[in-house]
Amino acid sequence: MPRPPERIGVAVSGGGDSVALLCLIADFAKSQPMEVHAISIDHGLREAAAEEVRTVTELCGRIGVPHHVEYWQSWQGKGNLMAEAREARYGLLSDWAQANGISMIALGHTANDQAETLMMRLARGSGVDGLSAMSPRRVSDNITWLRPLLRIHRRELRYFLQERGEIWVEDPTNENRDFERIRMRDALRLLEPLGLSTDTLVDVAHNMSKAREALDWQTFIAAQDIARVSFGAVAFDLRRYRTLPDEIARRMLMRAVMWISGSGYAPRRATVQNAMEAVREGRTFTMDGCQILHDKDLVWVTRELNALKDNSSEVGETWDNRWFVDGPEDDPDIQVRALGDEGIAQLDDWRSHKIPRVVLAGTPGVWEGTSLIAAPLAFRSEGWTAELEGGKDAFFAALLSH
Repeated sequence: MPRPPERIGVAVSGGGDSVALLCLIADFAKSQPMEVHAISIDHGLREAAAEEVRTVTELCGRIGVPHHVEYWQSWQGKGNLMAEAREARYGLLSDWAQANGISMIALGHTANDQAETLMMRLARGSGVDGLSAMSPRRVSDNITWLRPLLRIHRRELRYFLQERGEIWVEDPTNENRDFERIRMRDALRLLEPLGLSTDTLVDVAHNMSKAREALDWQTFIAAQDIARVSFGAVAFDLRRYRTLPDEIARRMLMRAVMWISGSGYAPRRATVQNAMEAVREGRTFTMDGCQILHDKDLVWVTRELNALKDNSSEVGETWDNRWFVDGPEDDPDIQVRALGDEGIAQLDDWRSHKIPRVVLAGTPGVWEGTSLIAAPLAFRSEGWTAELEGGKDAFFAALLSH
């Protein structure tokens, strides 16, 4: 924090890592014009969670830090519990921060977390991105997420707390071998005598981060040469795309899909490889709500119509999480939906755009019931406009972001 914010949030579970983080930041804030606010998330999955929250509340009372608790009550018993809980946790943290004018949230990930994550991803055969270190600082949803403890070991943090006489709560799941992370923790103890220590694995993860940055930069340069954004889709020069090194081509295609679909997670590596084979063979391919198709000397990555069929918004709202449509009317009966096949059927000159039909069909249309009022991108604007969030350059910026 070379320029500390006016207010910072600290995510505190009650475990040793996050309790130490809170104490360290509270100490730091004594010499800074910075307010510290603590937040805990009770996922409602363990009875002990309530006691952990009480422990944090008592700590915050002693050190003079306001403490807020959010509760997750959306688990339906389906899907991956750990992944769902993590997604919910970040969502609750982000919503709380934005509602309270907090621009930065500190998280208590440590060197041990880095090493364990690397081991888990090695077991899954991850590539450079998967093996890269967690970023100490990243921006998402207008929040800066800070991880200041990534080079610090858990044991160091516990020594620090013991010296202060602070109390923390050990999560019982840390002894549950049903969880992959705990099994990897055990494996690291066995591997350390062979030289595969936590510090060594942290160094490997940082080296992979440097490799990722270099690959991202080369992908960005290549995209500037062969890609263009048109009608909200991305078009690559097919001949030059086929000549790219495999990893650069993979990253470019993956990032195009993520940017168009709005997904925060990369498609599975095997799926992207299948898509690349389809591109080379001239086949259409569908993945993650996007369609990849050929048209003459271009390969297009565009929104899949099936993914848009239930997607609608009112005027003034963001449609499909990427288009802002505005116009001369604000009638509640007017909706923004995909132009689709129905909308194209109401256009006489759509072929004049000389782009694939499916690309145009995935652009926003302004509808009143079944009547198309306007198609801002299809020469039938009627005073309506449709702008991509972040503009056309947002795709190229996405090539350099994580």
